[in-house]
Amino acid sequence: MVLQRPYLELVAAIDFSPALQGKDAGEILGKGKLGIPIYASIDQLPRKFSAQVVLHTTVSWLEDALPQINACIQKNFSVISTTEELLYPQWKYPDIARQLDHMAHKHKVAVFGTGVNPGFVLDTVAILLSAACIQVDSISLQRVVNAATRRFPLQKKIGAGMTVQEFRKQARSGRMGHVGFVETIALVAHAMGWKLDNIRETLKPKVADRRLRTQFLSVEPGQVTGIHQTCRGKIGRRTLIDADLQMYIGAPDPFDRIVVRGNPGIACHLEKGVAGDEATIAMLVNAIPLIVDAPPGLKTVLDLPLVRWTGNRPGQ
Repeated sequence: MVLQRPYLELVAAIDFSPALQGKDAGEILGKGKLGIPIYASIDQLPRKFSAQVVLHTTVSWLEDALPQINACIQKNFSVISTTEELLYPQWKYPDIARQLDHMAHKHKVAVFGTGVNPGFVLDTVAILLSAACIQVDSISLQRVVNAATRRFPLQKKIGAGMTVQEFRKQARSGRMGHVGFVETIALVAHAMGWKLDNIRETLKPKVADRRLRTQFLSVEPGQVTGIHQTCRGKIGRRTLIDADLQMYIGAPDPFDRIVVRGNPGIACHLEKGVAGDEATIAMLVNAIPLIVDAPPGLKTVLDLPLVRWTGNRPGQ
């Protein structure tokens, strides 16, 4: 997608896979040699290497991604990342959020976490809908995804093909299910000016009642086919924001639904939902002009102009 934007130039790629290191990114993309080398790490970039933005798409958990993001900042590169916990780290990792903001200011770059979920459909869209309300009382978020249409790492992350016992063991480790639900709730609450007392998640397996197949794996009856995950933000006993995600192989009639209760109440139903993999790429690339123009610091969607399609770079 970067190669299709006339105002963007792809100057290098970084991948940890030994099979890709030293190759030309153009060949990997089926475009022939483009003179775009693939490096093993950001430290291998030439000393006088020049770039403005790194599109960072490696891991979901901020503590794992932090060394990579810090390395980019220290090279004076702005960062647009799909690390889900970077969407709004101020709730779960306030110290890391302050450190990233300090480093970004020091090196005069911007750092921004984005994607589709989190990053767009259940948070940015909900915040946008609230603009037409005189009063907002509560918000409900719902997403149903047929994971058979998604990439292999996501199918693994939701436990597809596992036994229920394996799923529960992985869930206890905190490395199972959708990452970023807490950040979605925290960001929406921050946008509404709600100071939540707590955010609570639940995670349960969806179990197959028949044999299912995807491009990457098969699921037998009785095995896990995906997840049913909920997240609620409360003040006292009152739920201000509730979110419900069902993501599993074979989910019929996928959709996204956002309900803003207030005056007036607004409901938005996105039939078939937003295609996560393709749309995530779009969110990254469409944000590039905004991040290049942004003042330094750790940014959320509340700090930037509305991310929009920038194929023609409107307004430039």
